[in-house]
Amino acid sequence: MKHTTGLVLAQLDVCEKTGETTCFHPLLDTIADLAGMVVTSDALHTQRVHADYLLSRCASS
Repeated sequence: MKHTTGLVLAQLDVCEKTGETTCFHPLLDTIADLAGMVVTSDALHTQRVHADYLLSRCASS
């Protein structure tokens, strides 16, 4: 969500048989450029794999 306008930038449905952690990468992959963005999430996403993903997206920009 863009905080200045309230515009939703990306959204995915989470299936019953899976959890939201499996949707982290696919959701953020829908945003072309994460450079300069602040990505917020709840404590469930404080995982090394998510941090590594975000760092790789920053490095490839």
